[in-house]
Amino acid sequence: MSGDEKLRHAYLIIAHSNWKQLKLFLELLDEPNNSIFIHIDAKVKNAPILELENVTQNATTKVFQEYKVYWGSFELVQTELFLFKKAHVDHYDYYHLLSGADLPIKSQHEINRFFEENKGYEFVHYDTDERLKTDKEITRRTKYYHFLQNYRRRYKYSIFNNFFTFLERVLLVCQIAFKVDRIKKHSDIVIRYGSQWVSITDNLVQYILQNEKLIEDIFCFTNCADELFIQTLVYNSEFKDKLYDKKYDDSVIANMRLIDMKKRGKNGNPYTWRISDFEEIKQSECLFARKFDIGCDDQIVKKICQFVKQS
Repeated sequence: MSGDEKLRHAYLIIAHSNWKQLKLFLELLDEPNNSIFIHIDAKVKNAPILELENVTQNATTKVFQEYKVYWGSFELVQTELFLFKKAHVDHYDYYHLLSGADLPIKSQHEINRFFEENKGYEFVHYDTDERLKTDKEITRRTKYYHFLQNYRRRYKYSIFNNFFTFLERVLLVCQIAFKVDRIKKHSDIVIRYGSQWVSITDNLVQYILQNEKLIEDIFCFTNCADELFIQTLVYNSEFKDKLYDKKYDDSVIANMRLIDMKKRGKNGNPYTWRISDFEEIKQSECLFARKFDIGCDDQIVKKICQFVKQS
């Protein structure tokens, strides 16, 4: 790559609503060295696919609706793998997995410069070792079969939810009683946990796709596998040595995403940024932030867009 040639970036966005905000997001990514791959939940009817594909003038944008996505389900992992496959055909320098509720908080010039200066590093977030030792739920995610997770989420707001929740708990109690360990044959693999949102190289994407069968074998009936499978693959491979942050200390710089899950976030959901948080966001060294909701606070979305464009 010559000194004047920019890195090529693939932005992989998982979305399901809030199209006005998503369009603003796409406008901030509209650079010739970017390609954008959007997956919209297949449950969504009348998604504005053509409108979204026509937002960008310089970046290429493609929209797909392949999977019905439920929070924490294996379909979310399949969606990520699907986007990686679509993008990997053209071998980008970096692949940025993002939510439709995200926004860049730095200009494209700054983002490009950062990855040029740190080319080859993998930006994958890990929670702390202490959390893994003390939170038994993370171990239970992979150790036992979660057969009914999709049904629980599909009928979350119906009378059937209580039935499937009860039935899954009964099945889990039975598995504990019979000492089930469905990944016992993979005892040499250390399970790790962190944020699903990553920025990774073409080599790592290729490695992930090469291990698709292993991912399915370990994580198909896992609860919230999207927070486990990339972390686990990286930690048990040579890519562990290429992490930008090797401290495994729940740092936002690990994946360069400003996300507040613990201080103000509730029930496993990230905090939604408000206009009162603008200075905190502005001062962050991260490149992206999550989450924003134009319906909750449109002023912060407008302010971030203005700040990024003027930077």
